[in-house]
Amino acid sequence: MAATKTKEPKIKTTKESHLLKCELTQEEVLAAGDALATAIDNVHKFQDEKESVVKSIKAREAVLEAEITKQQLLVRNKYDFRHVDCNNILDYEALECYVIRLDTKVEVSHRKMTEEEKQTTLPFDGEEVAA
Repeated sequence: MAATKTKEPKIKTTKESHLLKCELTQEEVLAAGDALATAIDNVHKFQDEKESVVKSIKAREAVLEAEITKQQLLVRNKYDFRHVDCNNILDYEALECYVIRLDTKVEVSHRKMTEEEKQTTLPFDGEEVAA
C-alpha cells in the first residue's frame, strides 16, 4: 500500500495583546479603594485651597474697590475731611465761642457759649485767670 501524504494545516500563530474583562483579586479591589479614597481626599483639599484663594482674592479686590471709591469721592467733591489744629476762643464779655483754623486763620465756627463754658475759674494765691 502506498503511503498517503497528509497535508499539514497551514496555521500561523502570533502573540497579541487584547483588552479584555478580568475579575479583580481581593487585594486589587482593596488597592483600588485606597487609591479612590486618596483621590477624593486630594480633591477635597484642592477645593478647600481653591476656596481660600478665591476668598483672599475677593478681599484684595474689595480693598482696591474701596480705594477707587475713596479717590472718586475726592475727585468729585474736591475736598476731604482732615484733623486741623484750631484755636477755641471763649469771649466772656460777648458770651460767644469762636473756632479759628490755625493754618488759614479762618473762622470755622461761631456760637453762643454753653452754660458749662460760662463757668470761669477763680484765681488762687497769685494765679492768673486765663484770658
